[in-house]
Amino acid sequence: MKQAAGAHTVAILCPRRVPSNGGYGIVLKGWQSSAVVVLVALLVAGCAELDTAKLATDELAGRNNGTPGSEAARGYVLGQLRTFATGANTAETGDAAFLQPFTGGTNVVALIPGTDLADEYVLVGAHYDHLGSCPTADPNDTVCNGATDNATGVAAALEIARRVSKAPLRRSVIIALWDREEDGLLGSRFYAQNPLIPIADTVAYVNFDILGANLTPALRNTSFAVGAESGGAALTEAVRDAIAEESLDTMMLSVVFGQGRSDHVSLLAVGVPSIFFSDSTGPCYHTAQDEIDVVDFDKLHRQIDTGHRVTTNLANTDEPPEFVSGTPLVTFDDVVAASRVIERTLTDLSRFSPADQAALIEGHGTARQILDDGRAAFGDEDLGPLLVAAANFVTIMTHGTCDGFLVPT
Repeated sequence: MKQAAGAHTVAILCPRRVPSNGGYGIVLKGWQSSAVVVLVALLVAGCAELDTAKLATDELAGRNNGTPGSEAARGYVLGQLRTFATGANTAETGDAAFLQPFTGGTNVVALIPGTDLADEYVLVGAHYDHLGSCPTADPNDTVCNGATDNATGVAAALEIARRVSKAPLRRSVIIALWDREEDGLLGSRFYAQNPLIPIADTVAYVNFDILGANLTPALRNTSFAVGAESGGAALTEAVRDAIAEESLDTMMLSVVFGQGRSDHVSLLAVGVPSIFFSDSTGPCYHTAQDEIDVVDFDKLHRQIDTGHRVTTNLANTDEPPEFVSGTPLVTFDDVVAASRVIERTLTDLSRFSPADQAALIEGHGTARQILDDGRAAFGDEDLGPLLVAAANFVTIMTHGTCDGFLVPT
């Protein structure tokens, strides 16, 4: 099957929702092997499954920038977008209108026009690059597939774009798939300094990076939304309202808890209110075992639904968010969220080393002490201990054997 034909078929036929993982991984890993397998995959899977499978296949060899795998990934997402969107690079025509080349990489940027507020824009994005080399637990498995980092994030952005194209919103929606995120956010940084759509007309950015991932069994139903305070009450309420409609427990955290490690940072730097959705970094992070088999697709679909609601809220509201600077580094609400996450993790304490167990217990004690002291007593002296506990937690979650911790089906 030719790539363009395959891309068009996926965009037209794949349904919106499917059951949870249920063993699709093995089939989808080889979905290109025959027309029969492709047809079966189309019948049983959704767009997110197929997008993830295509981007995380061994054939793309990690999607590292400047490689044939990167070119193939770019061709695939472009093939999807051109079926329902137009290129955002008005200086070019045809497929080139979807591309924004920069030193060592190429962003893919598409436009879905809005209705009565079409000259204002909501930016939705994810990085499509990954790595050329990474640690492996199996000498026979050396491909850095990057399924959760960040094929699933790209799949989320593409699916939201498909939905918007079927029911246009008041504001236009820009879909941006960044290159060279793994090299220091270079693709999104280049766009922020050389925007295809004026930054002044961009009301908000919605970022996806590492979705459909579980840190531990106890955190299967936990995810994170970072940085809503950057858009004041308008962005905070848009995100909170979207989260409230979903069964997934998405914790809202201040921007510092994102540790400056994803593309929302580039847009924040130029004053665009931004929200970053992520499952953080688990034991599969930047390993060759980050394959489609570890993706929690049920969770991914719920994250897509949440992201679509946020995008809809931002694109249709009469009062879009405005960038707010000088917000508190950490709030008492962050303490509440951090305490809940660490407390859940303690259920899985036995899967960690003694040293990591001690650090988790200490971090939980730090958060609990601040909570017990109360909101009125919360002050600058609490920031250091809490941020240390949070940083330790992020590091500890990457330890251990890569496992998707999928709910048995």
